[in-house]
Amino acid sequence: MRRDVPIVLAALAAGATVVVLMLTSDHLTAPVVWAIFAPAVGWSFIGTGLYAHHRRPENRTGMLMVLLGFAWFLFNLRASNNATVYTIGLVLGGLWGSFFLHLGISFPTGRVNPGRDRALVTAGYLIFPFAFVPVALFADPHQLNCDRCPENVLLIRADSDLATIFNAFGALLYAGLFTLVLIRSVRHWRRASAFERLQLTPVYVCALLAFLLVTVAQAGGSDVAWWAAYVATGLMPFAFLGGLLRSHVSHLDAELRESHEELRASRARIVQAGDAARRKIERDLHDGAQSRLVALSLLLRSARKRADSDPGLAELLDRAQEELQTSLAELRELARGIHPAVLTDRGLEPALDALVARVPVPVTLEVRAEGRLPGPVESAAYFVVSEGLANVAKYSRATQASVCVRRVDGRVTVEVSDDGVGGADAARGSGLRGLSDRLAALDGRLALDSPPGRGTRLRAELPIAPSG
Repeated sequence: MRRDVPIVLAALAAGATVVVLMLTSDHLTAPVVWAIFAPAVGWSFIGTGLYAHHRRPENRTGMLMVLLGFAWFLFNLRASNNATVYTIGLVLGGLWGSFFLHLGISFPTGRVNPGRDRALVTAGYLIFPFAFVPVALFADPHQLNCDRCPENVLLIRADSDLATIFNAFGALLYAGLFTLVLIRSVRHWRRASAFERLQLTPVYVCALLAFLLVTVAQAGGSDVAWWAAYVATGLMPFAFLGGLLRSHVSHLDAELRESHEELRASRARIVQAGDAARRKIERDLHDGAQSRLVALSLLLRSARKRADSDPGLAELLDRAQEELQTSLAELRELARGIHPAVLTDRGLEPALDALVARVPVPVTLEVRAEGRLPGPVESAAYFVVSEGLANVAKYSRATQASVCVRRVDGRVTVEVSDDGVGGADAARGSGLRGLSDRLAALDGRLALDSPPGRGTRLRAELPIAPSG
């Protein structure tokens, strides 16, 4: 903030100087109005420019607005009764148009792209201050639209014909530059995204309108055109500031989208890592504990054959064999629940066939998904069906159920329905909440429809991410 103090003091001094010039001018119409309007425009550019610079110091737009404000004060030196000061305003005052064009071309970053944009900005710094200087060399005060103005110090001799020719040439330069800027702006606007257009539209409309009005005023010298151009200029700081704030919102929105994508990718990696861990546990159980239990079962069977002479020992071994078979069945069921090997080896449909076969309720299975699906999608679809059928078996009191898997237009839908008592609530079950998280990590959705007395339908939708 301390670095802004000299700028603020200079702006106040320049504005106060302009007020004095307006109120003491011998050739200005409506000096009181000008004494209010002229410094207000300059201060609004400088003030909004400093605010924009503090909000986004890496963006050059704010400082360009500050420079435009001071250039506007130079333009208002035309009100001076002193010939030299008046002539300085007549020439250098055009710099406000140069900064104006620079702002519009470089918005919203404040940086000019090389090539055509840089050429347009360079042309603006030449045309706006100097296009009508040749007119001042030969124009009398009347031809400068100011009969009571002091004689400009550039005047060589009064020659109305030369002044008219140079005035037409200057107006042609203005019109040509305006046409090129208009074409460039329209093309840039059409290539922009919908959100970028929200930023660019108020800036482009106000800037092009002001540019057009200044061009008309320079060519025809109409006071109405000049006042309209000044009013459009006075609105510009707020158009630029609004566009910058929208640009800031756009930047935040992009960061949020990027964070969302990172979060989604992170969740997907967690699901994939979980599935990989499930497969490893399933293999460890199958190849390790399950194999050892099978070997132990064979040993018990061999020992039972040798224990026929001891009825008590034979009975004990029979009971141990039964307990071992029960434990082995439970271990196999646990391994399938963690991650069925058939899903990895043969795909979704065979895994669902095996799952449906273990349900104590008649289940109709329909799978319309040709070929293998991506691994995470197959796993998610399998566990949706597994959770749905587990709830059918435990709570639904259904007499029949159905499972339908379809692959259509890059999406997989999974439905598990039953004719049971309904009334299921996803909020009360950790299994369904876990499924929702798994599907969300894959950009999928889970829906539960379970009106009391009318059965339950569990539906999942999953996009099929491109493989590879």
